[in-house]
Amino acid sequence: MRQGDSSQAGFTIIELMITVAILAVLASVAVMAYSQYVERAHNSEATALLADVRLKQEAYRSTFHQYAFDGVGSGWYPDKTPGDQPRHWGSDQDWNQLGVKPSDPVYFSYYCRAGAPGVAAADANMVSLPDLSSVTGDDFWFVAQAIQDVDGNGDCGGFEIYPGNRAIVTIKDDDGETEKAGFCPP
Repeated sequence: MRQGDSSQAGFTIIELMITVAILAVLASVAVMAYSQYVERAHNSEATALLADVRLKQEAYRSTFHQYAFDGVGSGWYPDKTPGDQPRHWGSDQDWNQLGVKPSDPVYFSYYCRAGAPGVAAADANMVSLPDLSSVTGDDFWFVAQAIQDVDGNGDCGGFEIYPGNRAIVTIKDDDGETEKAGFCPP
């Protein structure tokens, strides 16, 4: 470089700002993808455990001619305040009777209720009361629910199962059409 030449090698402020903007966009996309991945992983815990509950309820019924949790049961387990931290399952008489005991900590809170033919599924502990008359008719029934509060803000989401429906369904609002949001166990 000659003396008096003012040209210098380097980046302009505009080039640096464009680079920072591109990195910010890439970081936000990565954060969204990661949070969706975490949500799917947590949801797979609930669907796997609810599928296990369904299998064990049917096995219990084939042996004892009714479903387990005939009565109110012990409430939400491992507790009724789901959050964003995993909790250990521990030991509960009703869940042990059914044979459900996950080996890893759980993110969801779980509830199960069963009843005899003609007994309504009215229970203040459940976050929704599905109309079981169309799926059970005049037969024994059970409902199992899984609730999670992913970000700890009191806005829960969840799934439920019951006999007559092989699918694990998202808990719906009272209109039965939209996903229920903004609820947690009472």
